[in-house]
Amino acid sequence: MVHDKYEPVIGLEVHVQLDTASKVFSPDSTAFGARPNTQVDPISLGHPGTLPVLNEKVIRYALRLGLATRCKVSRRSVFARKHYFYPDLPKGYQISQYDTPICYDGFVEIDLGSDESVASNGAPDTAESPASTKRIGLTRIHIEEDAGKSTHVESGSLVDYNRCGVPLLEVVSEPDLRSPREAYLYLKNLRQLVRYLGISDGNMEEGSLRCDANVSVRPCGQNRFGTRTELKNLNSMRHVEQALEYEITRQIASVEAGTPVEQCTLLWDADAGETRTMRSKEDAQDYRYFPDPDLVAIDISDEDIRSVREDLPEMPDQRRERFMSDFGLPAYDAGVLTEEREVAEYFEDTLSALFKRTKGGDTRTQAKLVSNFVMTDVLRVTNEDNISVHELAITPRRLAQLVYLRIEDKISSSGAQDVFEMMRDDHESSAGKIADENDLIQVSDRSDIEPVVESILQENGGKVDAFLGGKEGLLGFFIGQVMRSFDGSPNPEVVRDVLQEKLEARRSDESAA
Repeated sequence: MVHDKYEPVIGLEVHVQLDTASKVFSPDSTAFGARPNTQVDPISLGHPGTLPVLNEKVIRYALRLGLATRCKVSRRSVFARKHYFYPDLPKGYQISQYDTPICYDGFVEIDLGSDESVASNGAPDTAESPASTKRIGLTRIHIEEDAGKSTHVESGSLVDYNRCGVPLLEVVSEPDLRSPREAYLYLKNLRQLVRYLGISDGNMEEGSLRCDANVSVRPCGQNRFGTRTELKNLNSMRHVEQALEYEITRQIASVEAGTPVEQCTLLWDADAGETRTMRSKEDAQDYRYFPDPDLVAIDISDEDIRSVREDLPEMPDQRRERFMSDFGLPAYDAGVLTEEREVAEYFEDTLSALFKRTKGGDTRTQAKLVSNFVMTDVLRVTNEDNISVHELAITPRRLAQLVYLRIEDKISSSGAQDVFEMMRDDHESSAGKIADENDLIQVSDRSDIEPVVESILQENGGKVDAFLGGKEGLLGFFIGQVMRSFDGSPNPEVVRDVLQEKLEARRSDESAA
């Protein structure tokens, strides 16, 4: 979407549900899908006399995300109470952080030239980004607890408090996004990053990642921001893009008609494809923030930061570059393989197992072959069966067996596909055993193939004459006859070579005669 006269200004507030077993201030379970109001206790419900106890893992997860996004770390931060009254907030306030977030002033990098962009933590702060990338500033990352969930039905409203107290990180971007597409890419990269870090599953359908979008429009060339509206609780990346497209168009039409845009909170109706007003927008003073008297300040030491930094995994952009430089993979392959951390690890584990078998050879050719299997077969199966690569019956070691058979020309490409499908059901047998038991091992010994070729040529003398007379397309016919007549699975390349040699020998004999 391009507007010649107006420029959108967009900032996102993303709530990341942390993958902890218990809540941020109480021992209740955070497991998704439990019956309503079964994962609550007096602390999460805010009963009088109860005291919150901070889950230490939440701090470590916040630092992981902060360091991965080049944020500064507050050596001392405090919790605050954010007051508002709503049926899904039993305490009447939400424990959050206000003026001292745990992390601040970082960035996420997006690739404007590709949908396969990933979040970056690898480039030094002083490095200049390539022209196709854009840094989206992060204002802050702070810790807070989730509220409950309200469900509105014809007879009234239902409230489930299971989510009360579930730990969240709120990631607030600078208003650096200039299009719905940039917002989509930013959210996609952030989701990939939290999954790589192992702090959240990033599942938007289950509410593990939720997004609020602040958007305004202004005439092109103007520096002053327009009046913003907030799109609340967007639960998919496509909805973020669609809702922003609609709201930007609505605001521009309002400005063009001379009607001021009103600051308010909006909900996105995906079925109707439009926004609707939820409430007038509150400002910070409306929440009456003040420090929570029941929680001590968080003090972060140099040792805490060093420990978390040393434990950070290799980030997707770093891994993608390494796959291209070390293994010679094309950029497309490297992007697909590093989209999910588990897939990248599966690829590398397979390649490592293969290298142990080959003990040398062309590393890049082997890597490309493994990449092809992972991208075409492994990812197809995981998508079809809706499983992770860890749940796949074909482990990296077993896939390496199959790839090795192809490298050694022991099975054909079609035979490899057959073996792969059989390996999905046979969880124990090696690829070699399955291929052998199903007569898929290729015969490459010329001494075994030559008698069959000679027999086929003798049986089809008329076609041999036609071939020698110029109908060289009959070579495919001869190959097919040999393949069908062979007791086993001959190597088609060897069959082709033997046939061509024998047919040329006949041609030479005729010329000599």
